[in-house]
Amino acid sequence: MDRPAVNLGAGGFVSYMEDGGVTVFFEDGSAALEQSPEYDEKGVLRFLSDHMFTDPEKDIPLPVGAEGQEAISRSGQAGSELQDVLYPEGAPPFYDQLASEYGYPEGVDPLAGPTRFDRPRKDLPTPQELRDTRQHMLGSALAAMEYGPETAMRIGNINEFGANRLHAAMDKRNNAFGVSLFKKAGINATPAQITQMVDSAIFEQLNTILGRSESERQFKSPDTGPDVYFPRDERGYFIREH
Repeated sequence: MDRPAVNLGAGGFVSYMEDGGVTVFFEDGSAALEQSPEYDEKGVLRFLSDHMFTDPEKDIPLPVGAEGQEAISRSGQAGSELQDVLYPEGAPPFYDQLASEYGYPEGVDPLAGPTRFDRPRKDLPTPQELRDTRQHMLGSALAAMEYGPETAMRIGNINEFGANRLHAAMDKRNNAFGVSLFKKAGINATPAQITQMVDSAIFEQLNTILGRSESERQFKSPDTGPDVYFPRDERGYFIREH
C-alpha cells in the first residue's frame, strides 16, 4: 500500500511504499523503483545470546535483557539513565511533554506513584497505560534497529506467549507499530530520532481522542495508530494480564 506522495517540484514526485520501497516519477513520465533496504536480520538466537551475556557486541548504546526493558520503560521520565541518549540537547522527555502539553501530572511515576492513574479527562489513557504503549513501541523499534525488523517482530510475539489474548493483541499492535516507525525512519535513524517518532505517534493518538465528542468517548483506541488503552471489562476496570 502506498503512503502519500511527496512533490519534488520540477523534479517530479516520490511515492513511498508501505514496505519501505520508493518509486520516483520524473517529469518526462518515466519512473524509477528503489527497493526497500536490505536489513541485517541477526535472528532470535543472536538476540537471546546477547541477553545471556553482560557485555554483548551491539550497535546501539542501550542496555539489554530485563535491565534494558526496564530502562526503556523508565526512559520517558526526567532523570532516567537514557535521557541523554534518547532526548539529547535538553529536549523534554515524554512525561514532561505530557504535563506541559496535555495537562497530565508533573513528575509522574507511572508504575507506583500516587498520580499514576491521573489524567486531565476521564476517557484519556492513564500514565500507566501510556508507559506500556510507549515501552512496546520504542522497545520494538530499537530491537528492529539492532536486530532487524523481522527479528524484532518474532521477539515481540515470543514475549506475548501465555498472556491474556486481549493484552497480547494490544502489545502485538504496538510492537508492529514500533517496527513500522523504524522502517519509516530508515536504517540510518538514531535512537533519539526513533524516540521522537514514537512519542509523536502517541501524542497524535491523544489528539484524536481529545477530538471525540462527548457521545463518542470510550476506552478504545482509534482503529489506526498505537493502542493506548489496557483491555477493560464492561464496568471499565482493567482486565488482568495473565
